[in-house]
Amino acid sequence: MQSDVITNVDLTQVLALHEARKKKDNSAIMTVLLSDVGGWGYNNNSQGEENPNTPNDDGNFFPPLRGSDDDLLLALDTSRGEDEARILLWDNHPTKRNASIPTSFFMENTSNITLTRNLLDIGLDICSPDVLARFSDEFDYRELRSQFVANCVSEEEIGLQSRIFGYVLRRGEYAGRPLGDMRRYHTVCMDVLRRWCYPLVPDNYHNSGNKRGAVAEETNANYVCERHYVYRDDCKTDNLRSHVGRSTQLRGPLLVGPNNYIGEHCCLQRSTLGPNCKVMDNCNIVDSHLWGNVTVEEGAKLNGVIVCEGGMVRKGAVVERGCVIGRGCVVGEGVTLKEFTRITLAQEVEDEDDFSGFGETSEEESSTDEEDSDEKDAVIIRKQSVESEVAKGITNHEVVGSDGLGRVWTPSPPDEYDSDEENDAMAAQAAAIELMQSQSIGYDMTLIYKKWKYLQMNEDDNFSEDGKGSDEEDDDMCMGDDWNINNTLESTGTTHLDDEGMIITGRQKGVDVVKELRDICLEHETSSPIENLRIELNSFKFSQNATYADCCKGVIMAVFDKILDEAESPSAGKLVAMLKKHLEYWGPLFQSICMGSEEEKAIINGLEIMALGTGKSAAALGAEPAFRFVLQTLHDKEIVNEEAIFLWAGERKDEECDTPRGKLFRQKPTQDFLEWLEEDSEDESDDDEDSD
Repeated sequence: MQSDVITNVDLTQVLALHEARKKKDNSAIMTVLLSDVGGWGYNNNSQGEENPNTPNDDGNFFPPLRGSDDDLLLALDTSRGEDEARILLWDNHPTKRNASIPTSFFMENTSNITLTRNLLDIGLDICSPDVLARFSDEFDYRELRSQFVANCVSEEEIGLQSRIFGYVLRRGEYAGRPLGDMRRYHTVCMDVLRRWCYPLVPDNYHNSGNKRGAVAEETNANYVCERHYVYRDDCKTDNLRSHVGRSTQLRGPLLVGPNNYIGEHCCLQRSTLGPNCKVMDNCNIVDSHLWGNVTVEEGAKLNGVIVCEGGMVRKGAVVERGCVIGRGCVVGEGVTLKEFTRITLAQEVEDEDDFSGFGETSEEESSTDEEDSDEKDAVIIRKQSVESEVAKGITNHEVVGSDGLGRVWTPSPPDEYDSDEENDAMAAQAAAIELMQSQSIGYDMTLIYKKWKYLQMNEDDNFSEDGKGSDEEDDDMCMGDDWNINNTLESTGTTHLDDEGMIITGRQKGVDVVKELRDICLEHETSSPIENLRIELNSFKFSQNATYADCCKGVIMAVFDKILDEAESPSAGKLVAMLKKHLEYWGPLFQSICMGSEEEKAIINGLEIMALGTGKSAAALGAEPAFRFVLQTLHDKEIVNEEAIFLWAGERKDEECDTPRGKLFRQKPTQDFLEWLEEDSEDESDDDEDSD
């Protein structure tokens, strides 16, 4: 269960279904809970409320519970009913033009396969202990849960499949995840106030009173629900009861916390106010969240804003949609803060995230006394912030005003970005800012919809605009000198596309799996057990939905890299001697990852690639009779069998004689070995017939 899930779902029925399914099918390791919220272009006419922060342009609707980077496509096998819907595809890449489903699933599930984009992953799963066992081999994930599920559902190998099923929430069941996206945070808050998550509603929440003394009295709240979903603290103590001016309008959904002061002629709508907030006369607060100890001075206007603890908006200031005022920050008098601006007093660091400087630090969270002190007296917070600000000189006065405090926070490029090119840096920064804005209250999601729709209709995410891979992508695919022949050899399975050009489900775009597997082997110390390397290769295989053939190819190439590091230009005899020595260590690994002839043929393909490349590997393996000796040694050591060799030879017989691959195959020593192997195989067949 994700830590931010807010739901009223009764798990009793889901647990019963999962347990019954597990008894019948031992491979059913997980049940994922899903909510039907609608997909792209889903026209929801229920958006009748006049709310400028939820635009619905041209009938295009983006479900407010979805994040701006969420476009989950599912394939479900519903042949056994909706409660037994097995997930066959899990794809959450909004800009992808297509998705692929293994054809074996159609053979296995012939009744009903449903493709849908209306379901939302709520972040709650029912798991069997087998899931933990899977992580012992599969721990190399960038996005742990989503990649794990995507890889599990895409497994095709019979006997290795892990079945994951989906459970769609029933009518009256609600689930939302507010963290990580301010727009979604606002949506979940309003849904809770509208009582869609009943019985999880403010008037059913009674603080247990873990705190002591005056602080406990100020922060504990018992709410009552009034007309139009307006929640007010039902405080029995006069000095802590919230004051609301007689001429002020409260329009729900709205929550007013304890010990608040709201002046005259104010308008508050679709907002939440934490404890100890002060809103002076003639203020307008719409679609905003004041966390606690916040002061909004006379005549200020807030529309789609989050103000963190101790924040202040001075007289006559206007804070537009999507802004976030960090902890202890001040917006100066008469200042108009442009939309989607985020203000913080935190120092700028390289790896700050979307919430750096807007909430409390981990050190402050670890100390209850410090938290209580901060909540009790906002003046102390601002005094500390002022001292910090003066010392560091970080305030952008041109943005927050001469009497304001705080600097403008801008998001950093994503972690996977790594380039020194100025244009690339600008593009990455622009993408990060666009993502930040799309996760802000009031952002027009139809802009994202139109952008994604354009990408999906006009641009294949696997190729550049002219329909071919870019030069930079080709460069990324290279594996050094030995890999320069990719244009003449068959596909090696190193990209996120298979041999037919279809997207490999679960494969990260641009990842050269054979190169990565080869590098893993090269970095492995032979003083460590070979089993450690097997586990590491297996985890990477699952994380990128690679095959054992990819593993075999990467391992054999790494073995010869190590051999040639020891001797740059070995003779054929010395090369074979060194290979036999290395196979004493590497042989058990080949035995564990070679599942059949396809994997063994991949070993021969790896040798072929190195022999036809450039550099010392081509000089060592490409010269007669080295290739034949190596092939024969692998056969003698039972690394490759006759069937794999004959499969490889059958594919090469039709190769043109003047091509590099054709010349390698038709080397006389290699042909002599193939002829001898074929005669030996026929003799064994004759002996078997005679014995019968």
